[in-house]
Amino acid sequence: MARARTGSNVEKGLKYFVYGKHGVRKSNCVADFAKMNKEGKPLRVLYIDCETGSIDGFGLDRLEEEGVNLENIYLVYTSALSEIRYYCDKVINNEPLYHLDEDGIETEEIVLDADGNQFIADAIVIDGITVVADNVSDAAINLSEKRAAIRAELQGKTSDEKEVMVGTAGLEFKDHNKIKSSGKSLIRNLITNTDKYVAITGRAKDKKEMVKNNKGEMVLTYMGYEVPESWDFIQYEVFTVIHNMANADGEIYAVIEQKDRTGKYKPNEIVENPSVSLWQDVIDSNKNRGKNVGMSQGKVSDTVKKNEESYKEIVGYTDSPNNTNQNQPTTDNSNVTAESLIKTLEKLKEAMPPTKRKAMKPLLENEGLPIKFTPDLPIETLQKIYDVMVKS
Repeated sequence: MARARTGSNVEKGLKYFVYGKHGVRKSNCVADFAKMNKEGKPLRVLYIDCETGSIDGFGLDRLEEEGVNLENIYLVYTSALSEIRYYCDKVINNEPLYHLDEDGIETEEIVLDADGNQFIADAIVIDGITVVADNVSDAAINLSEKRAAIRAELQGKTSDEKEVMVGTAGLEFKDHNKIKSSGKSLIRNLITNTDKYVAITGRAKDKKEMVKNNKGEMVLTYMGYEVPESWDFIQYEVFTVIHNMANADGEIYAVIEQKDRTGKYKPNEIVENPSVSLWQDVIDSNKNRGKNVGMSQGKVSDTVKKNEESYKEIVGYTDSPNNTNQNQPTTDNSNVTAESLIKTLEKLKEAMPPTKRKAMKPLLENEGLPIKFTPDLPIETLQKIYDVMVKS
């Protein structure tokens, strides 16, 4: 059913993509959500740190010195796509967040804000989306190599032929579509399914293209400008694109690229000391305005399905009855070592959303298996742990 509201009564949203090279204060720029307020109440921020430690130390100290109560920031350290989706959807749906134990398993302790109330974030930061995009691509490459190995086995190739097929395996067209789709499902959920304020950061790289030189030879040439090093569609999805840079004196400034849908800045306008807090007046202007009716709350059922599919893609699971657990290593394979199994188990654990990780502990204990995998464990034990994790 169509919904409508006069344009003057609609809230303006804040949805940023901030990118730039190392050292241009991207993290500081988006962490400043914590310095902002809505109708006098400080914003609470879910800060997902994909690069581990982007605002630890100096970043948090700076915010505290500037009057921010750090209890209004909940830091999550992960670069796993399924976990990022999990936390974003929890916040979008205003569901409680739970503290994690040392193994990354949710406890019964609910996260509270500075007022002692359930932590309900007003803003979501994903700091380091480049790392997430790289991880998704790496997972797709790993699956491509496994796919090549399976084909080689089915075709009766020799060990040398199999090695060549695996070593030269590349991403297929469907792989590129899956990689792009996984990113879009995350970003669009944050942009179109919630009125929460959102900031995503990414690295920059020099733009290079194959260009013919004066000798008529095609050479890789620097084009003289930077582009985001991540999914290329992000800058088209968000409301404001901020390109952080440093001048010859090391001073940080930003260019508002392409657009600022809030209307505060013009395209290509230069901003000194870039910070999302510069948009505080946009939040203030939203007073007495209604929610954007184009935004719809995310559904938990949809989230579970997405996470399940993401998990299956990472571990190479397929629902085909002929290929169930087709990539499962066996103790009969002389190439399988305790070290390789442990690496596989760690990847499986990282790919699991916290709820699934929490459920894994009693499953392993019921089988008399340890919940931690170490090199001193027999390979048969590691294999049994793998079986439980994949089949659960």
